[in-house]
Amino acid sequence: MKIMEMEKPVCNRFSSGPCTKRQGWYAPSCALVGRSHRSKDCLSLIQDVIALQKKVLKIPSYYQVGVVAGSATGAMEMLMWSLLGERGVDVLVGCLFSSHWANDITNELKIEDYRLFIGEFPNLPDVSHVDFDRDLVFCLSATTSGAAFLNQDWIPRSREGLVLCDAASAAFTMDFDWERLDAVAFSWQKGLGGEAGFGTIVLSPRAMQRLGSYEPNRPIPRLFRIASDKKVRTDLFQGATINSPSMICLEDFRNSLLWAEQQGGVDELLRRVEQNYSVMKEWMAKQDIFYFLVDEKQRAHHIACLGISFEKYRTLSEKEKWDFLKNIVAVCEREEAGVDFLGHAQTKPNLRVWMGPTIESQDLKKFLPWLEFAYAEVSAKCY
Repeated sequence: MKIMEMEKPVCNRFSSGPCTKRQGWYAPSCALVGRSHRSKDCLSLIQDVIALQKKVLKIPSYYQVGVVAGSATGAMEMLMWSLLGERGVDVLVGCLFSSHWANDITNELKIEDYRLFIGEFPNLPDVSHVDFDRDLVFCLSATTSGAAFLNQDWIPRSREGLVLCDAASAAFTMDFDWERLDAVAFSWQKGLGGEAGFGTIVLSPRAMQRLGSYEPNRPIPRLFRIASDKKVRTDLFQGATINSPSMICLEDFRNSLLWAEQQGGVDELLRRVEQNYSVMKEWMAKQDIFYFLVDEKQRAHHIACLGISFEKYRTLSEKEKWDFLKNIVAVCEREEAGVDFLGHAQTKPNLRVWMGPTIESQDLKKFLPWLEFAYAEVSAKCY
């Protein structure tokens, strides 16, 4: 196909975080700028955001939801610092961020009784040896590799330990069995294309019980302190926040949640993800340049990490591969066909295409042939 015949996506943003806004997005009204987050109007906004998340994601009414600082990272740190240490901890290390959590558990929280189950990139670790009498820390979706635990059936509903889940990119893009998860953290900037800097924590009754009965023998930074002297900050789940949030970000996220609700909630969001995944799989079957890094049994449907199959590319050094991929991205950016889809710099060389519910399938369909065009141009210069 000649370049003049190739269509370009209406929205060419395929970043894996912050992710693109939905079609029809509009800027917040900023009506509450300059107001105290403790005021009646601002508190009502925060409460709306909490209630809408519970509704859209079908979070059980007896689970507690709070708005916190620091995106998914801050939310996950809060959960680990506040909950872990009462018993041994198993950690599933299958991506960059789960390795961060493993480091925090071993070197910062200094929990002595820990076990690490490690999967070699891009594969997820084996879960068969996890002991659910112990606490568990894992990432539901490995944003940096394109792998995911496609269900939570391997987690028993009846267990002694708590399950702490980093769901940074899984929220609004994957199905959750909430009864198998006790403490969940996710960001606003991925599934619904919200603004960065804020996140959500979701706590089961068992997690709440832990907070009220166990006090870690370590200082906990104020920003991570859900409980103090075994007294839980219940106001956190009623709209209070530990530090001052941005009303602009909150208003923007509420608009996104209202859009998700109007579309049909999480069921429709997941349908949109599956539609995008079908587009990606269909294109992959028609070309022989790119391949999925992850096997289908572990492959996330909302994010695709791609390698290049040709032998000449494989003979390049790692730096040369990254340079090659950067040039592919540069060609697509030059043609205004696609932006921000280079893989995470701290992983192996890959291209990373977001396929979450705010991506329109027609835009994805128009973008993918540009990868072939860009590869042809770059390869002609490199080898």
